[in-house]
Amino acid sequence: MSLTDPRNVTLLGSIACGHAVVHWFASGFPVLLAELVTSTGLGPLAAGTIMGARSISGAIASIPMGMAADRYVHRRTQFMAMSLVWFGGSYFLIGIAPNQTWIIVFATVLGVGSALWHPPAVGLLSTQFPTRRALVMAIHGVGASVGDITGPLVIGLLLLVVSWKSISQASVLPAIVFAGVFYLVVRGAGVGEIRGHTSLAGYFDALRQAARHRTLLLSILAAGTRSAGQIILVTFMPIYARDDLGLGPGFVGVLLALLMGLSLVSQPVLGYISDRTSRKGTLLPGTVVLMSMTPLLGLANDTWTLLAVVCVIGPFLFSSAVLLNALGLDIAPRELHSSVTAAQFLTGLTLGSAAPVIAGAIAAVAGTAAAFYMAAVLFGVTFVIVLVLPSTKGSTPTPRFVAR
Repeated sequence: MSLTDPRNVTLLGSIACGHAVVHWFASGFPVLLAELVTSTGLGPLAAGTIMGARSISGAIASIPMGMAADRYVHRRTQFMAMSLVWFGGSYFLIGIAPNQTWIIVFATVLGVGSALWHPPAVGLLSTQFPTRRALVMAIHGVGASVGDITGPLVIGLLLLVVSWKSISQASVLPAIVFAGVFYLVVRGAGVGEIRGHTSLAGYFDALRQAARHRTLLLSILAAGTRSAGQIILVTFMPIYARDDLGLGPGFVGVLLALLMGLSLVSQPVLGYISDRTSRKGTLLPGTVVLMSMTPLLGLANDTWTLLAVVCVIGPFLFSSAVLLNALGLDIAPRELHSSVTAAQFLTGLTLGSAAPVIAGAIAAVAGTAAAFYMAAVLFGVTFVIVLVLPSTKGSTPTPRFVAR
């Protein structure tokens, strides 16, 4: 489908805006949680439990959501609208929770919202725009970055004038309004007819084929190892800057914003290039940058050197995720794109949950800088896997699996 068609522009813009709202709620929650913990006396253990439970619930829910989005293709727009309502509703329930136990329960429910969005959204974009797959996924990712930046900022400012309970309870109304507008606009833009599975038996037969497809499984693993390396960087770079270099919290915030925010420009640029050339050719140079520059973070012994290294890594950290996801969807048959997206998220979250724990144990013995070497190893594993994957691009979409 052409991106010059106004209806397609409306469709893509609406989904990117919806993704911004999803990440607004998801990224703003830690700020709300900090105030909640202070107000209720929950304590750090409960706070850690809430965040962990939220992540795990999202990971578990992504698998059945991927199945549902591929089985009921014509319901993808409704699933996405439901995600927006789910976030607002979960915030509301947290705001009226009578005690700490229910706060933890409702925070766990909150994690399902992300699973309701990502598999159907990515599956829809991938199948609607097969020749511009990486570009539209990158624009979708830009929406996430906008939400990641504005969510914590807006909620932090609101907490200066109103209570966390008021913010939580009031969130449900704008969420419902936005979900309704989103649904009507996307439906009005029109979504092409895409054949789904006519039966669960047909779906599971395709899934069994995918489970035996080595190339597809390797692409999912590559997405997971990259994600694990990213989580280590995001976790330990601020700690290294604060504790080892003694930088102020304001400058540490700037560094983290650059690490995550520089992809706002690089994602659509690299996505466009990969659609015109190849995923592999666009992905490998960025992976080399991540693999080679990450250890230099631990060798930076002054402010400006660390800043320079962060500015080199930043443009490739999140954009590489988009390219890897697009590569996996190039390999997979179109009727499993939501399920493959769910598998990519699940693998990334599983490896990403273990990686910072292992890196933390290494850092406790060898110093914080040692964590960056583990991240570099994970990026190196990603590079090796990508080397053996086929070279694909969106202009030659495959209706079935590519060669094994």
